[in-house]
Formats: sequence, C-alpha cells, structure tokens
Amino acid sequence: MPSKKAYEPSPEQQGWLPPEVRDYGTRKEYEKVLESCKIFSAAGSAIAGSGEGKIVLLHKYLAELNGGKFPVNHQTLGDCVSHGGAKAIENLMAVQILLHGKAEQWPGILVATEWLYGTSRVLVGRGRLGNGDGSLGSWLAKAVQEHGVLFRKKYGNFNLTTYSGHRAKKWGYRGLPYQLEEIADEHPVKTTALVTSYEQARDAIANGYPVVVCSSQGFNSRRDSEGFARASGTWHHCMYFCAVDDAHRRPGLLCVNSWGERWINGPKRHEQPEGSFWVDAEICDRMLRGQDSYSFSNMTGFPAQQLEYVF
Repeated sequence: MPSKKAYEPSPEQQGWLPPEVRDYGTRKEYEKVLESCKIFSAAGSAIAGSGEGKIVLLHKYLAELNGGKFPVNHQTLGDCVSHGGAKAIENLMAVQILLHGKAEQWPGILVATEWLYGTSRVLVGRGRLGNGDGSLGSWLAKAVQEHGVLFRKKYGNFNLTTYSGHRAKKWGYRGLPYQLEEIADEHPVKTTALVTSYEQARDAIANGYPVVVCSSQGFNSRRDSEGFARASGTWHHCMYFCAVDDAHRRPGLLCVNSWGERWINGPKRHEQPEGSFWVDAEICDRMLRGQDSYSFSNMTGFPAQQLEYVF
C-alpha cells in the first residue's frame, strides 16, 4: 500500500521565517540577537555525550502535572514560533518542579503564546515584519530572556485564559499592553542556547532541557509502525523536541506540533502525545542545521540532572 501523501499545511499553520527571508531586512538583526544567546556546544559542554544510548521522555513530566493528559496546542495563524516556545517552557517548568519535589508550585496553567508572539516580533524584532505573520527562533530566544513569560490566567482586565489568534495578531503588530510588562519580567528564561545537531539536542533533552526547532522540513501525516513520520515537503515552521530515544535501532527525537491532535495518525510508542511524531536522527540534523533552534534552561548554563523518566 502506498504511503499517505505528505500533509500540506496552509500558510496560517506555518510562520517561521527561513534564512532566505531573514536575508533581506532581518539577517543583521538575527546575527545581532544571536550574539546574546549561548552556543550549546559551549554552554552544554558539561553534558556533551550524556544522552548517548538513553531514552528520556520529558513530555511525561508535563502530562503528569496536567492531570495525566499532555496539553496539545492548536494555532490559528502563523504564530508557530510562540507555540513551540510556549510548549518548551511549559515542559521545562514541569521538569524542574517535579525534579525538585515542588509539584505544589505548579500553577495549573500554561504559557500565553500571544505574549511570546508580541515580544518576539515587536520588542525584539522592532515591528519590521509589519502586519504579516511569523517570527524568528532567535527573536523568541531573546524575548523569553529579556521580556519574560505570562501564563494562561487573568491579569486585571486582561484575560489570557484561552488562546486567541486575534489577540496574537494584534499584539504582534500593534504592540503589547505596558501594564503586563512588569509582571512578565518576573518570569524570564535565564539561559537559551543555539542547538545545531542531533547530538546536541539529544544531550540537552537527556538532561531536562527541551529544544525549540525551527526549520523548513515538512513531514508525512501518517506515522509508520515505529511512530516515525517520513520527511516530505516544505514547512516554514516551528515545533519542539521533547524526548529522545538513542537506544532504538533508529535513534531519533520526538517532535510535538501545534496543529491540534488530528493532523497526523498512526502507531505511537513511549506514550507520545497526540499530534506528535518521531524524527530520525539524520533528519533532526538537517532541521537543526538551519541555525535557528534553541534549548531553554532556567538555570545559568546547562548542568547535568538526574531525571525520573529515563529508560
């Protein structure tokens, strides 16, 4: 039986700006922003090689703190960079809370993607993209460090409890409410580092640090018998890697999309979330070579950590 045709996302389901777009008008800004981020080969030197041969499932931490169900996002415009970033931050928080035995600190809320979209485009990107959709991974990495995070809750007259594509569009074009800036400043991601290879992503995830991946690689919408999706087509898109299986005959990373639960189907393994798929190591390398993918840490640097969901 022939394999199912590759999924063809609409423009509203994408939103990462690839190098050919960055080159006219944003390339210099990209390089400037990149200077403020660490390079994982240096920042993560203490954990280099530590993920070899391991199976580590970070998504299980987030599911555990969310009542046993992994919260899947469903974007409605080209704000995928904020969705990939929000999920990585949520997962990072879940790991840290459970790792340090502070589950009572979990607020029961998720990260407001609209804030990340606005801060990356306006406060970091300085509005140069106008009213068009999209953002850069490098802008996101700087935004979460310098402008912090808001959660899905009410802040005075601002109700961020549910995702709004309209709000994201407005904040990503016209700017953000100044009343919220001081609140978000209290919740920064302390360290971000550029990840450029499967091995770097493997080692980051193996120590509890999710990876936001921005690339032009597309995939089939049917998982094979081992949970992998075949690389096919072009997506200018941002997702995030949340698990590694370096012990399998096909080493790879688990990728979570922001298109809801039903865009892909087929077999799963390691209790992977709906809407997710495994990516072969060589394809991960191809995606990460785009030089715009980042691992997040809420510590200074990336120290080794003893995790629970390691097999």
